[in-house]
Amino acid sequence: MTRADWVTAVLVLHVMGAVVALGFSLTYGLWGARGDRAGVAERAFALRTISWIDRRFTTPAYVLQAVTGLVLVSLIGWSLLKESWLEISIGIYVALTVLAITVYAPAHRRQTALAEQLVGGAEVGADYTEAASAARVWGVVVTVLTVAIVVLMVWQPTFW
Repeated sequence: MTRADWVTAVLVLHVMGAVVALGFSLTYGLWGARGDRAGVAERAFALRTISWIDRRFTTPAYVLQAVTGLVLVSLIGWSLLKESWLEISIGIYVALTVLAITVYAPAHRRQTALAEQLVGGAEVGADYTEAASAARVWGVVVTVLTVAIVVLMVWQPTFW
């Protein structure tokens, strides 16, 4: 295989990782909304399903992005790191990863735990509403940052 063949193969993996990571992330709000409308038990199931999908598909796809991105830079040339669109994309990726790990994931875990308590009859409705709101806001922030990276990767604008 030539270097160009390797670049193409890794680029395909990189794009597939983006499709999986962003694709599943975009469905989380739909799962949550359907669960909210269906009932207390269904909401808890929907939140558990989001966690299941996230652990098995979305998070590995985000990790694949980092790995394939580094391999692409290595194959294409380290000077690629001087491109403003890539510098910004990497900065956003680091920020969204930190936010996802430190803010969104704990908010989602809290929301899920409170949803499970509601299934058991606990009086935590107000706490659940607060937790769901926080998880929703941070989920949107992480998703918007991911979309921004995709736009930068496709557009590849020059800022400096």
